[in-house]
Amino acid sequence: MSTTPSLLKLLTLATRAVEAELNDELRTRLAAELRPAHYAVFRYLDPAGSRVGELAEAAGMTQQSMGELLGQLERAGLVRRQVDPRDRRARQVVCTEAGLAALELAGQRIARIEDRVRADVGEAGTVELRRLLTRVAAVLDGAG
Repeated sequence: MSTTPSLLKLLTLATRAVEAELNDELRTRLAAELRPAHYAVFRYLDPAGSRVGELAEAAGMTQQSMGELLGQLERAGLVRRQVDPRDRRARQVVCTEAGLAALELAGQRIARIEDRVRADVGEAGTVELRRLLTRVAAVLDGAG
C-alpha cells in the first residue's frame, strides 16, 4: 500500500482547509450556525434563482437535505424562497440583500486565502495550480 496520499485525499484536504478558513470569519460576521455544508447552496445558486431540485442535484444531495440547508439559511436571512416566474406552481431560491452581502464578504475572504497561497507557492506556482486543477476537471469530465 502506497504512503503517498491519493489525489482525492489531497483535493479533499485542500477544500476542507479553504472552507475552514472561510468559515471562521463568515460565522463570526454572519451567522454562528453557518457551516461548510451551507456553501453548497451558494456554490450552485444561480443569481437569477434556482429551484430546490436543481440545487440538490448540482450538490449531489437529496432534495430533503438541500431543503434543510435552505431552511437554516432562510432563518439566518441569507436566502428566501419565492414563486418561480417561469412556472408559478414551482418555487425558487434567491439570495436576500444580506445573502448578496455575504457572497461579497466570502469573495473578499477567498481572495485573501488565495493571496496566502500565492505568497507561499509564488505567482508561477499559483498559475500552474490553477492550470492543473482546470485540466484535472476537464480530464475527469471527459473533455480532456
